[in-house]
Amino acid sequence: MTRERRVIVACCGGSYPGQLACRGAVRLAREGYGDLVGVAALAAGHVPEIERVRAADDIVVIDGCETGCARAVLDLLGIEPAQYIVVADLDLRSTGYLGIDRRDVDAVVSAGWVRDRAARNPRRGREHGAD
Repeated sequence: MTRERRVIVACCGGSYPGQLACRGAVRLAREGYGDLVGVAALAAGHVPEIERVRAADDIVVIDGCETGCARAVLDLLGIEPAQYIVVADLDLRSTGYLGIDRRDVDAVVSAGWVRDRAARNPRRGREHGAD
């Protein structure tokens, strides 16, 4: 069985949700959920990163807020993500600026993994954070 190639493109903005998006994406990558691709490299037109995203079997975008900067970059490239998470839509504990609450990072990571759990148990309904 071939391992699915999944990439994670995340906002790394200066706002609290943007920082959560970035930290959650890093943790998802560490846990083996997918490989990180820098949204700044995509926005700058860095061809190897763009090709890496286009070659992926599964693309996950994590944006901090409803502005949707990471998704907008993919839209400009004509790339549609399979999963889209907006951190500001999650049940967060804090609204702090740079005092990141570890439980909020946990919420972002859980939103990423929830789709895989639902796929393994098809009787479960759609869950927040899964497309």
